[in-house]
Amino acid sequence: MDDKLDIGNAIAMMSFAAVVSSGSFSAAAKTLGYSKAAVSRQISRLESTIGLKLLDRTTRTVTLTPAGREMYARCARIVDEVSEANQVISGMLSRPRGDLKVNAPVVASLFNVTQIVPLFLRKYPDVRLIMNLSDTKADLLKGKFDIAFWVGDAYDSDLDAVKLRDYGMCLVASARYLDKHGRPSSAADLKEHLCILETHLSRLGEWRLSPDEIVSVNRGALASNSVRMTREATLAGMGIAYLPRFLIEDDIVTGELEVLLPDIVSERMPLHLIFPKGNYQLAKVRAFVDFFLAEIENGPISQRKSGIPLASAV
Repeated sequence: MDDKLDIGNAIAMMSFAAVVSSGSFSAAAKTLGYSKAAVSRQISRLESTIGLKLLDRTTRTVTLTPAGREMYARCARIVDEVSEANQVISGMLSRPRGDLKVNAPVVASLFNVTQIVPLFLRKYPDVRLIMNLSDTKADLLKGKFDIAFWVGDAYDSDLDAVKLRDYGMCLVASARYLDKHGRPSSAADLKEHLCILETHLSRLGEWRLSPDEIVSVNRGALASNSVRMTREATLAGMGIAYLPRFLIEDDIVTGELEVLLPDIVSERMPLHLIFPKGNYQLAKVRAFVDFFLAEIENGPISQRKSGIPLASAV
């Protein structure tokens, strides 16, 4: 018998096991949802493949041959494994459980992520959360993560994105830098300044200040994919930065950073949960998305429309 996997043989083995366990071709056909003739063909196929007779059939009874008894012991295990797999998949779809691998920004606490996680785990005790903090793009399509928080638009067309909320952007610099280099009076003046570039939020060398205005900026001594590093460099007087305002609100209030060109900047940066297309059907992913959506927007799930709003991926 050929050692290669044959799906047809696997189906035939399940048909054979059904005949033996139910005691007749008619009962097996009803259980499997096939016709009696189709089940009979499957058994004949299996006997032909292995070259042995498995069943002695009369008009009233079906009995196992010695080879059939050996085959049934193995086929029954296949049926049990398939049944168990179906139960596991059904559980994955119906009840939040198992490991959930999540990627979040290093500054996740500023998005209230770290405060909400314990509430989620308290509600769903069968979920084991594995949280990774990184400002890089999470590998979602190869299974390294199930879901990720992402500031900005989704970065792959094979990902679904659910917007949690959006945040106003602002241009800022320290008094130390501005006293030395002056204050820009227009967007065009940014070309004459040292700009600290955060590559997670913006394309290298340009900033979108509003839906209608994108400006080219002069690259300073630092470009980073980390908003934390960008903030620290701005506080140190290394140049002008373009960041979500809520991340630096305290620095603005204390006067360590000054907001620049507020009448020009109107862009808002979205915070998304992103995951591979179709994964929302998994109970653990659906529970996580729905819970965070409700918590961050401060609205009870019971008052929401069914389904989720999926944002377009780039």
